[in-house]
Amino acid sequence: MLPKICIAGKNNIAVNALEYLLNDLKISSKYIIVIPNKTDNGIDGWQKSLIKAANKYGIKICQLEDIYNIEDLIFISLEFDRLIKTEKFKTKRLFNIHFSLLPKYKGVYTSTMPILNGETQSGVTLHCIDNGIDTGDIIAQKTFNIDLSDTARDLYFKYLNNSLILFKENISNIISNNYTVHKQEVINSSYYSKQSVNFKNINIDFNKTSWEIYNQIRAYIFNEYQYPTINSFKICKVKLTDEKINKCSLYENEREFIISGIDCFKLIAYKKLKNDASFTPPR
Repeated sequence: MLPKICIAGKNNIAVNALEYLLNDLKISSKYIIVIPNKTDNGIDGWQKSLIKAANKYGIKICQLEDIYNIEDLIFISLEFDRLIKTEKFKTKRLFNIHFSLLPKYKGVYTSTMPILNGETQSGVTLHCIDNGIDTGDIIAQKTFNIDLSDTARDLYFKYLNNSLILFKENISNIISNNYTVHKQEVINSSYYSKQSVNFKNINIDFNKTSWEIYNQIRAYIFNEYQYPTINSFKICKVKLTDEKINKCSLYENEREFIISGIDCFKLIAYKKLKNDASFTPPR
């Protein structure tokens, strides 16, 4: 007899995981329940809706309070919007896929902070849920490169794609209760709260190296949420070069800003112009 499996969360990762259980593992819908995030309106947008998918496949939609007393339950958080209090559950089989290589980057803004910090790699982590924030024992991880041109949006989609791979590689062992764990290291552990960044007031610090300025700009480019601004212009793309110009420059023309930091390396920041569908910034 299969245990009940609860997918709690949002977006493509939650929907694709649900469809993998149904279509690839051939698990009957009667063994699956979902808990969508509060922001899910049942309509697909730039990301898929878990409510819409649940209705399509006849999956029961629950609230957290509905599942506390299910003893034979596997709970899987996939971008879920609420912290879990483990003592409320009768089951101990509580899992999360976090968008970072734990123990680094616990908490939020995992698509922004690694780029701000100049990281060249990130990854996704399948771990047990405890009462901390992303502090539970690690089951498996998948590492990938952060490319030099990656924006926050690019990094987010790498998280989505690699999380699904991680889910597929491990879900059968989770269901059969055949996996091992290891504790998180204290070294290199980091955490960011919602107060770490004020996205309503993003200020680029130009008194930095060109590399640091470049990382600031691309770390805030996420089309569906926000763009960084320079002189009230939204910036949709940025390019770093090895050409040197005057120190701490900021020149503006119709389509772009030419910038340099304290080390003089040239940056090109491309404006997002209104009513200019013909212009695509170079990659």
